[in-house]
Amino acid sequence: MLYLLSVVLSLFLLFNPASVMAGFFDDKDTSTQQSECSECKGQTLNLNPDLREKISAIENKISSNLNKNTSANEITLFIDLGDSSFDQAVNALIKFKNNNPEWAVKGVITGSLDNLKQKLLTKQKFFGSGIEFSIDLSGSLAKEFNILKTSVYLITYNGNQQKITGLSDFNDFISRLDK
Repeated sequence: MLYLLSVVLSLFLLFNPASVMAGFFDDKDTSTQQSECSECKGQTLNLNPDLREKISAIENKISSNLNKNTSANEITLFIDLGDSSFDQAVNALIKFKNNNPEWAVKGVITGSLDNLKQKLLTKQKFFGSGIEFSIDLSGSLAKEFNILKTSVYLITYNGNQQKITGLSDFNDFISRLDK
């Protein structure tokens, strides 16, 4: 008897138009989202308005710190993790920081979100070097200083700000400092 009741109830649910309208047996596309959707590629910060505000606040803080005209000497390296000269540029900056501890030295990592976690993990030895690194995902800081490609050293020396591109020009600048 119980078996007959369960069969009748199952058939009732299967063929009842109300249950079909309720969506119990609708075929829906439940495939997993692909890792790179078109919305994600277009703009990296359009996913969450709260996150966009927080990132904007952090970028504004970094920007205001970079724009301060202090008497302190400072070097900020803008670099992309995918840049082939990343290791050399950061090693030169670390060596400079070790030889000139009175200078403020920072790094700003630019680029895309593609494999960001993996790239950061491969470069983790640099993050324990005493140099503060920030990540500029939207590229707004680089645009603010008119930096179109990396690696660029933004140097504030005796109240003047200048951009130096490339490791050889940076080494030339260091040699002029010692004189």
